Amino acid sequence: MTLRKLAAALFAAAAIATSTIGLSSPAAAHTDSTTGTTVTTAILTSGQARQPSLTAAQMKNAVEPATARSGSAAATLNCAYYYVCGMGGNGNRFDYTTCSTTYTLPNLVGWGSLHNNQTPGTRAHFYDVNGAWMFSIDAPARNDVFWTPVWYVIAC
Repeated sequence: MTLRKLAAALFAAAAIATSTIGLSSPAAAHTDSTTGTTVTTAILTSGQARQPSLTAAQMKNAVEPATARSGSAAATLNCAYYYVCGMGGNGNRFDYTTCSTTYTLPNLVGWGSLHNNQTPGTRAHFYDVNGAWMFSIDAPARNDVFWTPVWYVIAC
């Protein structure tokens, strides 16, 4: 757990430094190996979708799943329509759909998948352990995310 907190602190420091200097990068793009087309990932950074930090009440009242769903880390992330879903490298995953609810993520660690399969244009917001906004993703979009410093999500 200490390593996770250290990684979260380092990531938060880098994010603050980047947003302070104004080095926001555009959404990443990659080439789909099956079709050869360029795909934009729709991850939004500081200049594009800056959100306020979570309040103490939002963090205190964050909905925590009764049990963390887990599966094989190599399993494919299937995400139903109207949901934002993610899975960490450790196999823990989430599926959230209720808007205006702050959720605590189920101990996602390492690199993993993120899929916002909500209604097109719906934006999910992600926050660190201190409630500071980290990034957002518009639907419909998929991306790989380093989950270790991410602790909270608001689905829409």
